[in-house]
Amino acid sequence: MNWRAWVLALLLLPLRAAGQPQPLADFAHSAWTVNDGAPADIWTMARAPAGYLWLGTGLGLFRFDGVRFDRYPLRDGQRLKSTNINALHVLPSGDIWLGLFAGGTVRLRDGVATAFGEAEGMPPGRVLRIAADQDGHLWAAAGGGLARFDGSRWRRVGPEMGYPELGAQYVLVDCRGVLWVVSQNRLFWLARGGQRFQDTGEVLSGGAVLAEDRAGRIWVSDGLSGTRPLPDYAGGAAPASGRGQPQIAHGWTAHFARAKQMLFAEDGSLWLTEAGVGVRRLRDPAAIPVGRGIQPSDELETFTRRQGLPADIVVPLVQGTEGEIWVGSNHGLSNFRSQRLRVVPEFGTGEPAGFGVALQGDGVLVASGRRALRLLPPGASQPVELGRSVKAIVRDRQGQLWLSDDDGVAREVDGQFERVHLTQPPRDYHVQALAPDHCGGAWIAVPGLGMFHAGPDGARRDRRFEPGGAMPTAIIVAPDGDTWFGYDDEVLRLRGDTVARFGAADGLLVGRTTNLFVSADGSVYVAGEAGFARFDGRRFAVVTAERDDAFAHVSGVAEAGNGDLWLNGGRGVVQLRAADLPAMFGPARRLNYRLLNWRDGLPGIAQQATAVSTAVRDHQDRIWFATNRAVAWVDAARAARNENPGRVEIQALRAGDRNHHPTPGLELPAGTRSVAIRYSALTLAGAERARFRYRLDGVDADWQEADMRREATYANLGHGDYRFRVLAASGDGVWGTEEATLAFHIEPTFWQTRGFMAGAVLLVAALVAGAYVLRTRAIAAGVRRQLEARHRERERIARDLHDTLLQSTQALIINVQGAASRLPADAPVRGQIEAVLDRADAVVLEARERVRDLRSGDVDGAELLQVLQQLGRELAHESGRPELVFRAVGSGTPRPLERSVFDQLHLIACEALRNAFHHAQARQIEVEVCWGQAELMLHVRDDGVGIPPAWVRDGGRPGHWGLQGMRERALEVGGRVNLVSESPGGTEVEIRVPGRFAYRALRPAAPS
Repeated sequence: MNWRAWVLALLLLPLRAAGQPQPLADFAHSAWTVNDGAPADIWTMARAPAGYLWLGTGLGLFRFDGVRFDRYPLRDGQRLKSTNINALHVLPSGDIWLGLFAGGTVRLRDGVATAFGEAEGMPPGRVLRIAADQDGHLWAAAGGGLARFDGSRWRRVGPEMGYPELGAQYVLVDCRGVLWVVSQNRLFWLARGGQRFQDTGEVLSGGAVLAEDRAGRIWVSDGLSGTRPLPDYAGGAAPASGRGQPQIAHGWTAHFARAKQMLFAEDGSLWLTEAGVGVRRLRDPAAIPVGRGIQPSDELETFTRRQGLPADIVVPLVQGTEGEIWVGSNHGLSNFRSQRLRVVPEFGTGEPAGFGVALQGDGVLVASGRRALRLLPPGASQPVELGRSVKAIVRDRQGQLWLSDDDGVAREVDGQFERVHLTQPPRDYHVQALAPDHCGGAWIAVPGLGMFHAGPDGARRDRRFEPGGAMPTAIIVAPDGDTWFGYDDEVLRLRGDTVARFGAADGLLVGRTTNLFVSADGSVYVAGEAGFARFDGRRFAVVTAERDDAFAHVSGVAEAGNGDLWLNGGRGVVQLRAADLPAMFGPARRLNYRLLNWRDGLPGIAQQATAVSTAVRDHQDRIWFATNRAVAWVDAARAARNENPGRVEIQALRAGDRNHHPTPGLELPAGTRSVAIRYSALTLAGAERARFRYRLDGVDADWQEADMRREATYANLGHGDYRFRVLAASGDGVWGTEEATLAFHIEPTFWQTRGFMAGAVLLVAALVAGAYVLRTRAIAAGVRRQLEARHRERERIARDLHDTLLQSTQALIINVQGAASRLPADAPVRGQIEAVLDRADAVVLEARERVRDLRSGDVDGAELLQVLQQLGRELAHESGRPELVFRAVGSGTPRPLERSVFDQLHLIACEALRNAFHHAQARQIEVEVCWGQAELMLHVRDDGVGIPPAWVRDGGRPGHWGLQGMRERALEVGGRVNLVSESPGGTEVEIRVPGRFAYRALRPAAPS
């Protein structure tokens, strides 16, 4: 042994004294077989910088994210030269190099495959290994020789660099940058920056492999000398020639522990795969001297197919970012991970009596049935005789032990157990809940018997805690003396002699209570079958099982020294950091936790329906958990937690039956209505526990909690721009802040384009305009028919008046005049008769004018203004107010009006003028007639007291119908009345009639 070896041995002494790595039995093994979707024939593996595990198989290249296996996503039109992969190397840039069984290499870059064969400088034969040196050069070991990549093509290495061999089987770059090459039967090395290889003189068999341990020693494994560390040839050790062949111990063959691959883990242990055997592990390889092969006496640990390995044909080994070991085989993938929880081995699994845990000194007392042990790790367990079959145990603040068994409850007094009798005469009972108080007594809930408090003076029943005959399923006495009783969605609190009730109305929705806990800061926690809640002094905040079932069926809660809460539940052990509790139960309701399950060494799930808590903290800050299979514990102060935040990557977007690579500016075809976006956490360890949040801008108003789902689906999307964002939490519950984003655009269909939409708007507008024209024509035709019917009726009335009333009246006048002419001229009666006859002639004349008006179809527009002007003067004269000013004005050119329009406007104006003169108390009243081109307008204004707003709103004064009548008259001729009044401030009545209805000349001709 040279001086370097002695120095190495001295350096390793303190490391070995500090303790060897934990045994293989303390590792949890997980397997993904072909039946689980794993690819077969995994011959090589590499860990990607992004966090994936790349698997080179006989069926192609696969990516594994800890949950799913996906084939490498090649671009459209791309394919591999061959899918049988022997070598795999991933560069920090993300480029992936493949060595093919059929010969040649392939570079994969962003989905594009570039092949390099003999024409590009590669030696012939299958490629077994690819490595990168510290200067960035790639080296490839192929059956036909050794080659180096110069950035554009491969260059074969030969005698010009001191490498005379025709083939190469393995390449390795050590921590010093030295390149090691295994040829057909020799071992060579090249110093960093060197120009010539050096021969070590080592004679090797075919298929030799290399590895470097944590101290920098190079190990080799072959069929001649087994697995062994080599002298430091690159550091100056003499070549092996002349030293003779390695010594072989008696009874040991060189084939023992011959490795297909070797890996030195971060804890210093050596892992190797052996064909036909499985996985082997040497916990202390530093104890193997240089030149000596591993022997059976070196206590090599073995894990085979019988213990759960998918197959005994295993080759590649890779260590993950959290120390886990990955092993590939021809039937799937395996993972070995150090268990965070330790199981009490003395009880085995599945004790029928269940388990009870209570404090015992600095350790705990664990009992199951009639067997009990005192445990204080790392010391050996000590048996304890309890003298009864235990179902539950708990220790009170005075140090007394309470236990329940098939007969009821017993308490420890001076080292002996005394039965606690609840009734007289004594009877056996089954305990549902048990909680010692601070005064040497205990609360005991017994179904069918009642709720009791057992004290030094005996037991008494307390019916206050039997609401509706229900018994509490959990009880706890808080450090401040408050006692809490749990039921179904309800708890009772005893404070002094006062009992308070809290239920669903106070936010407590956890179902049947399974555990109660009060933390050091006084916070009260209620665990139930349907959730986990915290009391803030007024209300409960709940994390429901519907939101996350990790918080369901929690039967034990313990608080670590740093304030973290540890929950023993239906999915495993949940660790809640003290810093995360406010956000978890605050308005944000953000969940951040770590889940430990069978992968971390937890046997089964939390034991259910227990009388006491199934989680206990001892004085060494260890948390003990009783499960349905065993008892396990974790050192809360030393529980390794990956504080690296979760990272996430978007893998693909699927629209219809096509997958799209998540490239920037992704364009989706027109008509796309739904998309599915796949994403994954960039972590291997605990990948199955990684959790996600996502949102699609423009669709989601807030972040969506995806829990462990790795796909987001959206439907009913329209065209336009979208941006998908996703966040991840690691398997240990540490949320990342760096989002993975994908922006994409959905092209519009033809009917979604702006041109089409503009055309559609114009078409709709045209249709609306056409419908409006048709409607107005229909209305006009209806009004015209009404006017014509009225005109015909007027003519009929005029004929009847002329032919009957006027003719009869005229004949009557003539007869009376004849009779009067026979009277003396100076007779008084004759004078009176002649005066009456003169009046009768005037009446007949007026009637003839009316008949003429009835037969006339139109009237001069100016006549309307004249009639209203005359009416206004008469009303002004009748008012007897000389200060009142009336005026009538017109604008526009008067046009002939329809007789019915004239009549209705005249009547409306008369009503408005009479209201103004009689009620407005106005100083000025004005009538204005506007003969517009499109409509006829009539205004009646005054500056009087106005009309109350309620009358305007309700259509008139209660019990009066003047305003309503004006509106009805306007509607009859196709017009409308607008009334504007301010009290005080005056009133304006505005009547508008469309010109096509009002003017005789604009009226459409009747159809022929």
